[in-house]
Amino acid sequence: MRVVCINDANKPDKIPLSEWIKQGETYTVVAVIKMGLQPGKFGYVLKEVQLSKASFPYEYYSADRFTDLEETVEQNAEVLEEEFAL
Repeated sequence: MRVVCINDANKPDKIPLSEWIKQGETYTVVAVIKMGLQPGKFGYVLKEVQLSKASFPYEYYSADRFTDLEETVEQNAEVLEEEFAL
């Protein structure tokens, strides 16, 4: 599944910049995990960037920080149609 980061704010200090996500970037989700420390939330394991042992206790990127790439493309197409009356 391909997703786009929509929120890279409030990076935990423990996570190095080299392991952090960037708003507007597209990522490939390789696993979806139910997060133990945050009940009711899901986390992603990404292909392009991973959290190492140095980032412990953080193991996954919160799914709330992303949107589905297909949805983003559809929304942008709708905006273009409205703006340019296509």
